[in-house]
Amino acid sequence: MAGGDGPLDPLEARDPRTVGPYALLGRLGSGSMGRVYLGRSAAGRLVAVKTIRAELVREGDFRARFGHEVAAARRVSGVYTASVVAAEPDAEVPWLATAYVPAPSLERLVGAAGALPVPAVRWLAAGCAEALESIHAAGLVHRDLKPSNVLVSLDGPRVIDFGLAHARERARMTLSRVAVGTPAYMAPEQAQSSRGVTAASDVYALGAVLLFAATGHGPYSGEGVMELMAQLATRSPNFTGLPPELDDLVHGCMERDAGARPTPGEILASVSRYLDLDPSGSYLPEAAVALVKDYGEGPRIPVPEAVPSVPDEEAPGGRSANGRSSVNGREGTHGRSSGSSIRAFLREPRNGLMSVLGIGLVGVGALLSRSFWPDAGPPPASVTETPPPRGPRGEPPPPIGGDDARPTGNPTIMVNQPEGDGETIFVVHGTGWVPGERLTVRLDGAAARPGPLADRKGTFNYAVNQDRAFVPGPLPLGKHTFYASAKSRPSPAKATFRVVP
Repeated sequence: MAGGDGPLDPLEARDPRTVGPYALLGRLGSGSMGRVYLGRSAAGRLVAVKTIRAELVREGDFRARFGHEVAAARRVSGVYTASVVAAEPDAEVPWLATAYVPAPSLERLVGAAGALPVPAVRWLAAGCAEALESIHAAGLVHRDLKPSNVLVSLDGPRVIDFGLAHARERARMTLSRVAVGTPAYMAPEQAQSSRGVTAASDVYALGAVLLFAATGHGPYSGEGVMELMAQLATRSPNFTGLPPELDDLVHGCMERDAGARPTPGEILASVSRYLDLDPSGSYLPEAAVALVKDYGEGPRIPVPEAVPSVPDEEAPGGRSANGRSSVNGREGTHGRSSGSSIRAFLREPRNGLMSVLGIGLVGVGALLSRSFWPDAGPPPASVTETPPPRGPRGEPPPPIGGDDARPTGNPTIMVNQPEGDGETIFVVHGTGWVPGERLTVRLDGAAARPGPLADRKGTFNYAVNQDRAFVPGPLPLGKHTFYASAKSRPSPAKATFRVVP
């Protein structure tokens, strides 16, 4: 990712290696409810897996509330949300899986690229308002809308972390004795009592999020929760730096009287008249687009040379004396040095293509060679006769030539999921290609274009139409064929997927 910071952290010794049907590839983050991981299904689909902290599970009716809200969250199907795809409230460690969106959060985007221009804020407001409409239509209130819960993709924002409102509320009260939500972005009525929280509370939070997007700061700032809560109760929000064109929008959302705030539908209508419906354009500034595209190339994590052993006497709860942890009754071995558990997995012939894909998800093209591999030394003389090619941001590709030039197998590709809607991010996984070789890619009858570099394992990931390279807008309905070729394989490999309503 830009600046060398990837969105994933490697799994630690105490982390499980599987949750339900998903193999875990790295950590996306953590929060009051538990940890969030990047998971992969047996078919290669990427998901965000949220596991619940043990102390919360011990709360008397937590599982029942968690199960009820998961069922409600699965009814949310808006384009601008990350849908729930699986959950298991009754597991030993309850978990929830949502669609993985390879995009930076608004918090990270503004931190890296600065405050957004007025058209981009209106575009953001339209997508988030539509997401809130979908969430509220399912009978839910988000209750914790904030910049870190809005992911920004080129085709619109995605609102995440919805659907666990009451379960999260009890969890926050148990852990911190404060109201659910993030004080800097919560509505005044939300700070006073959770019973007063309605859909209008999410609208206030949306106004605060838009203020952050336009100015780089939230409505309140303070040293701690109690200070922020006191400011929320006694002071007006800080609107410093807000462009006058956004006054009505942001001030309207952040009215102190909940009844005076617009509905998500009214917000959508008010900003739509300013937006160009040409899907080939982008409202984001150049620096922001570069960061979004960087994320769009797919997830990557470093593979540590050694996973430290956890002695039995120091092992956290849920781990047996033999150093194994269990999630949903599945054991995952920890404490093996030099990544031996990964290599042992790869030695199993039955794991076939998916074994290679597991390692392939460690990186995407030149990003891996730039960030996580040591210098392999000078290339052979035959390669140094001319300057080696450079990647799109000047990064050197993995060396081509010598032993590394041998293909790692029969060049093949597959799509992470067989079908989705026009906004779905279909990720193509390739294996068996010549390490360091640049691929050419094509979708259906569109013109061929430069693709990713194969990494040192001869693998790559490619997000189809992430940057509208093939189709200026959502992918059309029907069957699509993706082709990948290279100098070593001029006859293209192909994979198909289907776009459904």
